[in-house]
Amino acid sequence: MKEAFHIGQLVRISRPTSGNSDHRIYCIVCLLSEDDESRLYRIKNTVGIERVVSSYEIEPAALTAVP
Repeated sequence: MKEAFHIGQLVRISRPTSGNSDHRIYCIVCLLSEDDESRLYRIKNTVGIERVVSSYEIEPAALTAVP
């Protein structure tokens, strides 16, 4: 069963497509695609950097994570 993410959830990048590691915490801002195979999310960090990622690239942040 795939992990379902929701708007407002804190996540971090687990598998970057660019090859660069990114340890920042992001917040899911909106869901762009509801297709089960390729869910796309717009995520944003506190500095304002936005990215569009698939559900395979992100994982839930720790419960103690601060954005």
